[in-house]
Amino acid sequence: MVILDIKMVDYNGLDILQDIRDHSYDLPVILSTAYDSFKEDTKSIAADFYVVKSYDLTELREKIAIALETRLPL
Repeated sequence: MVILDIKMVDYNGLDILQDIRDHSYDLPVILSTAYDSFKEDTKSIAADFYVVKSYDLTELREKIAIALETRLPL
């Protein structure tokens, strides 16, 4: 699983997301960013989940649990 920010020093998380999808489509990816505006970006659709950063980590934890449950073999 990858938890990826969109805006990073020297990198664009949306470009990294595209690279991940090009090489490993089944790898769960969660975009966790402070920018709600990127939610509508067409590149963001490739992520399994989009979480706006918050001091409350409840939503992020929930998305991690869901991603792991749906990706782990039974």
